[in-house]
Amino acid sequence: QAAGRSDIPVAKGASQPLRGRYTYSPQFHGPGGLSRRLPEPAMGAITEGAVDFLNDRLIRHPGETVLVALGPLTNLARLLREHPSALGQAKNIVVMGGAVNTSGNVTSKAEFNFYSDPVAAEIVLSSRLPITLVDLAACRQVGISRERALDLRSAHPLGRLTLDLLQGWFRRESTRQWFEFYDPLALAIALEPAIATVTKVDLDVGLEENESWGATSETGGPGEISLPQQVDAARFFGLLEGLLELEGFAAG
Repeated sequence: QAAGRSDIPVAKGASQPLRGRYTYSPQFHGPGGLSRRLPEPAMGAITEGAVDFLNDRLIRHPGETVLVALGPLTNLARLLREHPSALGQAKNIVVMGGAVNTSGNVTSKAEFNFYSDPVAAEIVLSSRLPITLVDLAACRQVGISRERALDLRSAHPLGRLTLDLLQGWFRRESTRQWFEFYDPLALAIALEPAIATVTKVDLDVGLEENESWGATSETGGPGEISLPQQVDAARFFGLLEGLLELEGFAAG
């Protein structure tokens, strides 16, 4: 709606993980999950649920759909269970989640999305489908300082909304000096895969209800998961600057 694209349907996804209970972070995402600063949308969700919606689109448009998963992987895991052949019809699958060879952001080992539904993450990552996993190690390569963020301007409606969210976060988090771009990096890599240099890995997600819950680790075997090693920060920031018409946007 903020982008002027109310023609794009929105489907409701799962309200609970495959096992356990979702972990919410209202202090970061706001009470509704999409920030404190967004107005109530005028448009509503369609009647079709997310799993059936994805199945319908993937089957009707084989090889054309790029899926970008920015939250827990419950919907994709359910899609694999209920419609096993559908996800293989995607052109590309980009997932933001996991913490491979780096520390987590919920526990010392686990990233928020995978911690919220590790069973779903394991189902999706073990599917042998070609997935690009944008983990915390990649996301920590792109960030912006408080000083630079508060100086940014945009004449584009979506750019202004983005800056309202970003600058509002810095004003609320008065001691924080740096913001890392998680979901935006995953979207950028979906648009321009060359932003990241990747290696192929096989990954395991911890399912024991202890300190390994939701942790992501390499198995050492051959795999189909593309894991970014190096991110071209300048190219990433240039893409965001152009899309959102940001003035003075650069790493630093």
